[in-house]
Amino acid sequence: MSAPNTIVGLGARTDHIATVPNLDFARLQLSSEESSVLSLVGRVERIDQVLSRSTLGEARTIAVLLALRAKGAIVPARVVQRNQPAPAVDAALAEDVDLEPERKKEIIDLERALDGMDHFAVLGLRPGAPAAEAKQAYYNASRRFHPDRYFGKNLGSFRARMERIFRRLTDAHNVLTQQDKRDAYLKAHPALATASAAATPPAPAPAPIPTADPTQELMPFSPTPRPFRLESPLQAPAPSMPPPVQDAASEARKAERQARLARHPYMARNVRLSELVARGKAAVARGDWERAYQDFNQVQTLDPKNREVPPLLVEARRRHDEQRASVEVARGKELEQHGDDVGALAAYRLAYSLDGQNAEAAFRAARLGLQQGQDAGEVRVLAQRAVDVQGGRIEHQLLLGRVLADSGAKKQAKRVYEDAAKLDPDNAEAKAALKKLRWTF
Repeated sequence: MSAPNTIVGLGARTDHIATVPNLDFARLQLSSEESSVLSLVGRVERIDQVLSRSTLGEARTIAVLLALRAKGAIVPARVVQRNQPAPAVDAALAEDVDLEPERKKEIIDLERALDGMDHFAVLGLRPGAPAAEAKQAYYNASRRFHPDRYFGKNLGSFRARMERIFRRLTDAHNVLTQQDKRDAYLKAHPALATASAAATPPAPAPAPIPTADPTQELMPFSPTPRPFRLESPLQAPAPSMPPPVQDAASEARKAERQARLARHPYMARNVRLSELVARGKAAVARGDWERAYQDFNQVQTLDPKNREVPPLLVEARRRHDEQRASVEVARGKELEQHGDDVGALAAYRLAYSLDGQNAEAAFRAARLGLQQGQDAGEVRVLAQRAVDVQGGRIEHQLLLGRVLADSGAKKQAKRVYEDAAKLDPDNAEAKAALKKLRWTF
């Protein structure tokens, strides 16, 4: 029987796939198999050519390609003829992700323009904009370009693009809101420094010193001193001093000093860090691990020496990954219902990579891997993990027994089937397997 022309989740065998530029390999944590298949893709390649050159076998290579796409490392590509004005590869806009076309174009255009933009332009500010405007612009942009704002959505390669944009936004924010870094940056870019001086409003002129009113009558000075007599406080109360008179100019100068102090980068930074930590803790209390991870991660970026946040960030990341793993398991189940077992396997594998304690992800990945003839060692590890985490479920025991029996580990398979029979003595599969294995070793 010939292989089907269309591979669910990838496209036709004659379609092209392309690697995503500026990949963060440390974040993707690629396996050796994924790295080898990714090298075959190169910049852009046809699917059937990758399958023919891979040493892993076609079924395994397809599973690895699906895993690479789920991680945002590869995307479908469209190759056009050289005599056409369109670009050679139009992979990004054609990628099937949970983003509107206008949003995809906005992200692509901004990422491509980053290298030619100064810090002010990255934040969408005029040259020389004050630190307070840079701070506000950064928070506004974070709500649009932080990848975790799209938790649970399929972002594909756009996750890596948004992470690069967000890192650039963070760099611009850190430079423009910290006075020493800002001064060094403006010194290195004189044109921006000139624009900054032009944009800075002139300082208010000092209030004039009040002069005497010539229309007022001056009291004559009398050289004769008045008699001085010390009185006891009990005899006569001390005269009350009138409050000092403050004119409008003094009040304005005082308000300006207070506002300048509030805008001081160090003071504003500490206030913002405290707000983020408090908001993150509140998110933890209500179980919003996505929000908690975002806030603690932002604190870590702004203040790498903070000692309170790292353990909170680790816990938030763990719980955040658990939530994402649950979403991937649900996505895998939906793909299975629609007959896309290959895509479901990739989703279960991704869920297990996010949360090694997710027994359901391990079980379902092992079950589909066994059905699709995937690597026996990987299938055995996944099946064993499902039993280690949730050994009280008979379906986990039965699957591990089948995997062990198929790999020739019959003694181990017999022990597993015995454990399954303890859970359900009347289970037909366990009884049949034990009868078969009784005299085979």
